[in-house]
Amino acid sequence: MKIVTWNCNGALRKKVIEIDSLDADVLVIQECENPAESTKSYRSWAGKYLWVGTSKNKGIGAFPKNGNTVEKLDWQGDLKYQG
Repeated sequence: MKIVTWNCNGALRKKVIEIDSLDADVLVIQECENPAESTKSYRSWAGKYLWVGTSKNKGIGAFPKNGNTVEKLDWQGDLKYQG
């Protein structure tokens, strides 16, 4: 599985052709706009995505591609390093 993460610095809707060229299975994109509040073509590209943010213009999106899925976990707790 190929996972790509990228800080797109906003306006992901204008950069989807470039990111699609990487042929990732899951894209995790920082500083992207909320597809639900953007253009129809961007919403279509986003598919069944997850997006979290406090501003409609900059959040974190997880975009599954190639038939993959993502789901939000109802997880609470602390991460502790044990090394």
